[in-house]
Amino acid sequence: MKMSDSRQLKDFFILTAPRSGSTVLTRTLDQHPQVFCAGELFHPSDKIYHPEWHFPFIGTKKKKGFSRKIFSVTNYINGYISGVSFIKKFYSTRNEKTIRGFKLMMGHTKDFPTVWNYLKDHELKIIVLIRKNTFREALSSFRARKIGVFHSAEDSSLANKKINIDAALLKKRVDELEAVNANILRLSEGKNRIVITYEEFEEWQTMLDKTFDFLGVEKIEMQPELRKISAENWRNGVENYHQVETAMQEKYAHFLK
Repeated sequence: MKMSDSRQLKDFFILTAPRSGSTVLTRTLDQHPQVFCAGELFHPSDKIYHPEWHFPFIGTKKKKGFSRKIFSVTNYINGYISGVSFIKKFYSTRNEKTIRGFKLMMGHTKDFPTVWNYLKDHELKIIVLIRKNTFREALSSFRARKIGVFHSAEDSSLANKKINIDAALLKKRVDELEAVNANILRLSEGKNRIVITYEEFEEWQTMLDKTFDFLGVEKIEMQPELRKISAENWRNGVENYHQVETAMQEKYAHFLK
């Protein structure tokens, strides 16, 4: 079944992984007069961007233990049954904006398989957002968890806050992210997609114009809605950077510059 409304042919979703720049892209796109863009609709926490569209999970996710497993199983079934009707309602609801989209994490394609099948089988545009430097992507996640701040609109001083990193765990996470990026590209291959990289954010307006062209909306100048919370030179934010360099040297030396 295909969407028949020509306006809906412009609707989209962002397929991505954590710490790839998706939050700043989502919030910036949402400020465009023609675009409504929500955050992670299928995140267990309701503290998302546009929480009015948070998927209704059953229960509260715990950090670990049997209750966490129960939560996961219960909401897998919940999503399997009601996820598609939820996403249909999201896309059929309209306000003054012309098009709408949201952020779908790679992990959600497995946790909500019926939603993923619906999305990929319909005429939705896909903004694929990946971070080529998976070392910096993993490091960004470790930093965010250590300092307790995942995004910031104002406090640029966070970029210089030093942390100590478990180098072996960081290396393992980089390996995982390499696989995640490959899977994102594989799943979206052959679809109506555009591939954007975090590295393109260095030319912010050029990246936005590329995205606006893909979505078919007016190209306007826009500033990013959030600031980076990592130092330009990653070593300035890592106390044990020599250990990290040693762990990464054999396989990921090209990311350490």
